[in-house]
Amino acid sequence: MSVIVGVGIDIVEVARIRRLLERWSVAFERRVFTEIELGRATGRARFHRLAARFAAKEAVMKALGVGWRDLAWRDIEVRNDGAGRPEVYLRGGAAHAAESLRVRTVRVSLSHSESYATAIAICEGPDREDAS
Repeated sequence: MSVIVGVGIDIVEVARIRRLLERWSVAFERRVFTEIELGRATGRARFHRLAARFAAKEAVMKALGVGWRDLAWRDIEVRNDGAGRPEVYLRGGAAHAAESLRVRTVRVSLSHSESYATAIAICEGPDREDAS
């Protein structure tokens, strides 16, 4: 059985992300989101999907116990598997933080309404018998 190493929760206003994207457009997109994330955020729900990914990045950061000074926004990427479930990929500072905590898996759940996007992240470490 895996050990929970960290839990992070975040909520963000969809309108806040919309304003940032409308004001800073390409600069904000390229600083925060990967090409894969931007490719998943299309259509009428674009701002909602990006807000959910933004919340997921912050939730993962909290679960890892690090701040943005320790990593770049794009160090955390939220993709979808073949069934549409969100998956987290780490690189750079985020991968280093996960390695130092012996995190094996990061699970994330995303949700959004018209006004808010939320994310919960759980970092799982080694199995109990491997933890010692």
